[in-house]
Amino acid sequence: MPVTEEDRKHLHHHHNQDDCMIHVHTYLTEADVADDHQHIITGVSGPAKQKNRSHVHCIHGRTSFISEDCEGHWHAFDIITGPAVELCDDTHVHYFAGDTSICDDHCHTFSGCTGLGPSLAEEECDEEDVEECVEDIEEAVEECEEKACHKPYYKHHMPKYKYGKRPGEKE
Repeated sequence: MPVTEEDRKHLHHHHNQDDCMIHVHTYLTEADVADDHQHIITGVSGPAKQKNRSHVHCIHGRTSFISEDCEGHWHAFDIITGPAVELCDDTHVHYFAGDTSICDDHCHTFSGCTGLGPSLAEEECDEEDVEECVEDIEEAVEECEEKACHKPYYKHHMPKYKYGKRPGEKE
């Protein structure tokens, strides 16, 4: 029997809509070339997390596997997107950028843009509020760059990387 909209409301009654805007984004990009090869990075983001007047998403996982001479490797990645960029067709996207873990003495940089998500803009910025809106977005970007992008995703799932190290992580 299919779940009704009313059933869904009861299943998720603990979510505060102000704190949790339930949606995700797809993402697909290629890592930059390092050590004469590159990897594909694809997946689905985590749910939205409110950040000032916008929101961000966690993006984490593993790159595609590269196999050569019966050996191979992949890299882990764990970043936070930038704030939502509203588009004129009532959708939005997020820009993202980061570094993979180190494996076989190299890592890769990558960047991209998520797939489309629904518009969550409650209201446009009034002319007198534009500076405040811009400051909110700049603060969200700075926070992502300063601390959120270095969150150790695998810390609780794997005591040690099996196939690679994060940039700057000691052996």
